[in-house]
Amino acid sequence: MHRMECCNLCDQRTAQFPGFYKKGTTIFMIKSYIGLNAVSGSLIVLDGVTGASFDEMVELHLPGGNTRTGRVVQIDGSRVVVQVFEGTSGVALSSLNSNFTGKPMEMPLSPEILGRIFDGAGRPADGYGEIYPIIGRTYRSAHADTRYDTL
Repeated sequence: MHRMECCNLCDQRTAQFPGFYKKGTTIFMIKSYIGLNAVSGSLIVLDGVTGASFDEMVELHLPGGNTRTGRVVQIDGSRVVVQVFEGTSGVALSSLNSNFTGKPMEMPLSPEILGRIFDGAGRPADGYGEIYPIIGRTYRSAHADTRYDTL
């Protein structure tokens, strides 16, 4: 009974504070960094990053309000290289806000994905709308030893 109460409390706290996410019964804070060190093609380099994981998803917020998505492809100490899925045109070195989500790429799984077309970030690109996952399934990241439960 106590475990269920704890999970419900965690769900309420993560809903109240969008800067947090829940893995199991533990709440983690989303880490945010401003600025970057280098841009090369579709890759950006950030220094001074702590606690990043390989294949972790990153939300990149540009000054104009646009958001792009990327994933961590290399970690060398506190230096992290992120592959940006939507490209790096218009990215400024000093004003980019990078949010590390703490999660790998996730894609809803359902029989609805058969025959559909997706972009590089796993979003539907064929104009037929969103995919609605089968609730309650558990899946694993291909590169992590961590379980992620769907809500």
